[in-house]
Amino acid sequence: MSASLPPQLPSCTPRPSGDGAPAFLAPLLKSVLLVCVASAALWAVLALIAIPLSASETLQALLADEDFHWLPGSLRWLLTHPVLANVLLCVSSLLGVAACWGMLRRWRWAWGSFVALLAITAVLNGVVVWGVDDAFRHLLAQLPAETYSLEILQLRRDLRVLRVIWTGLTGLTAAAFAVLHGWLIVRLCAADVRALFRR
Repeated sequence: MSASLPPQLPSCTPRPSGDGAPAFLAPLLKSVLLVCVASAALWAVLALIAIPLSASETLQALLADEDFHWLPGSLRWLLTHPVLANVLLCVSSLLGVAACWGMLRRWRWAWGSFVALLAITAVLNGVVVWGVDDAFRHLLAQLPAETYSLEILQLRRDLRVLRVIWTGLTGLTAAAFAVLHGWLIVRLCAADVRALFRR
């Protein structure tokens, strides 16, 4: 009785697709394409909603109220130009849609655009972290430095805890995405991927 050979283990090396592209590329592009389409639709809807809200007397009174002079410049700009902010975000998502679609068609300009968008997004995620921390910093600066009020002291402690939590969460998220985007940029700049985009 002859001994049977052990079954062959599956290979861990990613196999290229039919056109020679690495197996990760098409699923990555399709998933990012769906996210960009959904994001563009969301920002477009929010821009439409922001049109009547930006002209409302309530928002104008809020921005003119002296009690809100402490708002950081970035947040004040967003409240003053909500339609423009959403339109810019919608356009950036549409640029992502175009880059993904072009990469699926193997257009070289799309490859460069996709890599650039990955880098820009990683930087903007860091800007969001700074914006969150800056808002808490401005808010804490409005509390009296010396006070015997237990309510103010408790509020300051709570805001400091919230600042650590929110800045920490956004910072960790931004760092994780920065690592992911960095890895993708390195991988997309590899010779086997760049060879797919010659036109």
